[in-house]
Amino acid sequence: MIIDSHIHVGKWSSIFYNYESTVEDAVKVMRSSGVDAAVCMPTDLTGNRYLMDKTINNKNFKFYYNAWINPEDKDLDKFLEDDIDRVSLFKVHPSIQRKRITDESYDKYMKIAAENKKPVVVHCGRWQEIASYKFPLELAEKYPDLILILAHLGGDQPSLYLECAETIKNGKYKNVYLGTESVREFYFVNKVVHTVGAEKVIFGSDYNLGLPLTYIPIVESLDIPASDKELIFSGNILRLING
Repeated sequence: MIIDSHIHVGKWSSIFYNYESTVEDAVKVMRSSGVDAAVCMPTDLTGNRYLMDKTINNKNFKFYYNAWINPEDKDLDKFLEDDIDRVSLFKVHPSIQRKRITDESYDKYMKIAAENKKPVVVHCGRWQEIASYKFPLELAEKYPDLILILAHLGGDQPSLYLECAETIKNGKYKNVYLGTESVREFYFVNKVVHTVGAEKVIFGSDYNLGLPLTYIPIVESLDIPASDKELIFSGNILRLING
């Protein structure tokens, strides 16, 4: 079973040249890629309530919903108040919001996530002043019960995600996981998995900016048992979502 644990649907702002895709586009790509279910989150110009209704009620494909947490979204608090039980995860994108995840404006949402056992997917990128993996690790120490998935293996380039893997290995951060979305360098992904263990890694493609068929072979190529690949493809995310 394959679950793509990191996909976007909707319209991006100029950061991605106003690119747009629909739920129907996503279903077609997921099905043609052999993906059985997907964790879907909005793009930066797409509303949570609109996309959630379009996805988790979809009769043609299984979606889990990941709420985009933008502290400046005036509709966010009411959305979470009304629909927290239908939301499976939270997503924070420090680079787009231009705020570290440790910014005080995120605090109440991290408390909501921890109290409701909603994993938080955090974009970790090359902009180290804002999107370093070190900031969510600070948050993990502040909220020990908070479940964090560090996107792009914690940094989207080998030097960063190998460093991140070394930092979290040996159970130092029991509730911190690594997502594979849009990571290309298969040799170094293998090194990460052997460093932290397959039980800490979660498959994602970053569709609509990436394609599952580009990244599925990276997991398939890992030098690990088939049972560990199953954890990465679906077992780990299902365990976190279902609590």
